[in-house]
Amino acid sequence: MDSSKVATNNRLTIIGNRQQVRLFQSSDWNRRLGARFIELMENSPRRFVVIFMTEAPPLKPLTKLSVRWPSLVLLLDYEVQTERVKGLAKAKAGQLQHYNVEY
Repeated sequence: MDSSKVATNNRLTIIGNRQQVRLFQSSDWNRRLGARFIELMENSPRRFVVIFMTEAPPLKPLTKLSVRWPSLVLLLDYEVQTERVKGLAKAKAGQLQHYNVEY
């Protein structure tokens, strides 16, 4: 991924039971979402929060990831810098709720 193409700021929050959250943290979630420049924000027993950059909002990969982790809630807050779009997505067990606004 060319760093000049990285234009989306993401904040991913994972919520669930202690064991599933821990397993998620050690999975390849970052590769599946195409995450770059990852920074840990919170690491508590039932909650894991990271910020990272991607080329575009990783909505389709987020939905696929939620199928692999059906007991977890995956919340994605993102902003596309080049298009001035802010969005919020919730994925759980393959179901996606997504909202965005242009500013």
